[in-house]
Amino acid sequence: MKLNLAAIAVLLGTGAAFATSAKPANVKWGLNGSTYIQVTGAYTCDPGSTVCTRTYPAGQNPNTNPNGYISQETGVFAQ
Repeated sequence: MKLNLAAIAVLLGTGAAFATSAKPANVKWGLNGSTYIQVTGAYTCDPGSTVCTRTYPAGQNPNTNPNGYISQETGVFAQ
């Protein structure tokens, strides 16, 4: 009986592990003038009150849809 319960638990756990899928990572974009570019390395936000970077959900391009960002940093973007 204990062996059967253990086997069922392993099967249920394995099924649950395959049922969950990883979410795509969010993407950070830097505002370079009037165009957003993906931040791929080191960057700075020099002092300023404009948008420096914004983080968007994976798959969203802020150049075509700048709404719905997750977070932002202010300053002047430099990469």
